[in-house]
Amino acid sequence: MHTMAALILRIGLSIFLIGSTNAFSITRRQSLTGISTVLISSSPITNHGTAAAQAATPPPNVPLQTSSGGTVRVEEIGGGLDLISPPPLSASDVFYPNSMIGTEWRVQRVITSAEGDVGQAALAWRLLGGSSAEGAFVAPSKVSEVYTAEFIEAPDDMADARYDFDGQSLRAAISDRKRELSSRLALSDECIRWKAGEDSIEYSQRKSVDASAANLTIVRRKIEPPSDAGFGSDEVYRIESSAGGIFAGQNIYRAARVRRRYRRGFDEASGRRIIDCIEIVTTHRVLDGVAQIELPTSTCKSRLRFTQL
Repeated sequence: MHTMAALILRIGLSIFLIGSTNAFSITRRQSLTGISTVLISSSPITNHGTAAAQAATPPPNVPLQTSSGGTVRVEEIGGGLDLISPPPLSASDVFYPNSMIGTEWRVQRVITSAEGDVGQAALAWRLLGGSSAEGAFVAPSKVSEVYTAEFIEAPDDMADARYDFDGQSLRAAISDRKRELSSRLALSDECIRWKAGEDSIEYSQRKSVDASAANLTIVRRKIEPPSDAGFGSDEVYRIESSAGGIFAGQNIYRAARVRRRYRRGFDEASGRRIIDCIEIVTTHRVLDGVAQIELPTSTCKSRLRFTQL
């Protein structure tokens, strides 16, 4: 009797357990199906191979564009200045006092110091018009030169060539860069190409090992117009010239920044008008046409005195 009752109890318990297991299995399967449905509906499932392939695919090389759709170079990044595609100049030229129009001046330049890469300073000195005589830059503090400079009236198309002085609006003078370079390099006018209003000057046929020819283009300019306190300029030159050495047949770009500050006065001995100037020329590394303006490789300081003839 007890055996029969125990057997019936065991059979009932088994049926209960089997039923419970099946119920749990159905509930779990339904739950998993619901979770999968939510995941599929929220985001696509991608296997590891596809994800790795997508990650390894580089983004498209989209060039920078101007507002008009033209491709441009990256400029003014980290203190760099694009020498090939520079921004427009902020001034038409360096402006001198109106009283200097049609005058000729004797200029004496004396280099007071050269720091950093003196070799680069010497090369920039020669390329910008300094003496190319052998040993001329061995002792920079003793280097000096004398030349003549002339000033002409700013062309009519220079709309910004006017300044106010003593309540009057005056037309500014500009330097005759061709005559100045001709005097410094002892070259004829046929060897120099420049005209008023142009931002570049080119010379050739010069007797020099590493500065026989060059194209000097101003790619950035800031000026201080004439006033009682003086006047000044800050210009960056892109210098295109021979690479030199075994690559003498190829031209490269170099960069030089020329800053000048002028003050007017009179010579106490002769009574003639004079203009004293402090000049700082720095050279800069150029990589892929971009000059690192904030990191000069050399600095050359000079004093200039203009004496009217």
